[in-house]
Amino acid sequence: MIQWEEKHLPFLMTAFDDDVKITINLNELVEARAKLLTQYEDYSRAITTGEYLDGNDIDRIAVNLRETLTWDSIYFMVDGAILDYMGLKNPNKPNYGETSIETIELTMEKERKAREKEFKKNFEMVKLESSSWTIEVPKRIR
Repeated sequence: MIQWEEKHLPFLMTAFDDDVKITINLNELVEARAKLLTQYEDYSRAITTGEYLDGNDIDRIAVNLRETLTWDSIYFMVDGAILDYMGLKNPNKPNYGETSIETIELTMEKERKAREKEFKKNFEMVKLESSSWTIEVPKRIR
């Protein structure tokens, strides 16, 4: 039976964790995605002549990905999950129906006032008179 001194216990306790870890084999991912992306194309001639992706091609793509791959989308998804769990508003996710629109009457009133303002800026009302009638007509301001 192994006897551990007290000074070794903290080290041993850190050897075991319950964190969730993700391991990605980029070579397998590239190969699977290449097959998926090309499943509807006829690559039979390319495969027989060696022009299609072989193990070395897949490895080159995976090595390039190891240097260029970003985790933006996974961060976006993790941030969203955290905000949803905590009940906080996610600024990147619209909450439809959360804000109500103004009533149609209020909207129409604002539009009417804007049209009147534009009209007064460009036109003046002039009276045309006759012995039996009087009418106001708009005259463009020059």
